[in-house]
Amino acid sequence: MSQSHLSASTKAGMKPFNHPACVEAQPRKMSADECFSRFHQKLKETQNGALRNFNKLDGNFKFVVMTLANRMEPGTFKSEEVGKPFEYFEQPRRLLLIKAMNEITRWGEILPRRFSHHESFLPG
Repeated sequence: MSQSHLSASTKAGMKPFNHPACVEAQPRKMSADECFSRFHQKLKETQNGALRNFNKLDGNFKFVVMTLANRMEPGTFKSEEVGKPFEYFEQPRRLLLIKAMNEITRWGEILPRRFSHHESFLPG
């Protein structure tokens, strides 16, 4: 088998990932227990539903969540913080974000799925 079959080819114009500041680019040797522990730590980080859902949604959603949280405790969030990831905030403010997201979820259970545009007209 020739060497060309064993190596992955890169597309023209693409540079291979080689960032010297990235720890993952220069892996260190670790024991099986360390590897297992690190795997579960990374797994737990991705299982945080509040973090994952807050971060994947756009700035409009974050604005609504932060506005609602500010109504619960005025002055907690600033307009410059809209768009920041969940992990940017310290634990007490993350708790407020979770309370606000839970309130929005409750609204979703109360309201029907969609309203029609023709409902803007009132009878007689």
